[in-house]
Amino acid sequence: MALATPAALPTVGSLVRTRGRDWVVLSSDHPDVVRLRPLTGSEDDAIGLFWPLEHDLVQSSSFAPPDPAAAGDSIGGILLQDAARLSIRNGATPFRSLGRLTVVPRPYQFVPLIMALRLDRGIVKRLGRRGRSR
Repeated sequence: MALATPAALPTVGSLVRTRGRDWVVLSSDHPDVVRLRPLTGSEDDAIGLFWPLEHDLVQSSSFAPPDPAAAGDSIGGILLQDAARLSIRNGATPFRSLGRLTVVPRPYQFVPLIMALRLDRGIVKRLGRRGRSR
């Protein structure tokens, strides 16, 4: 059984669609394997496709450009910003310390964090100096 001539490999970082979802192309150590990470997943969800067999099932993908007529008001923009800021709570990327320990904060711990993020940087610097021993 002869394999069809594979198409050109997708470039690292490009978006592709296969198996019913969108993926980001990662670098691979093997020239015939394309590593893919789901757009909404983590590095642990990455898969490898043997390109000579599955190249015809992979399509290029892209996002539709934003529609200027569908633009909302400033309150909607602020809500979107807050949702993006809080998405780490349910995302696949919890906080990581220098020791590579995973820390998943509880919902009540986000309130002080959000309040601190809204503070002016000058206030944060002054408060930080107070806590230091002289």
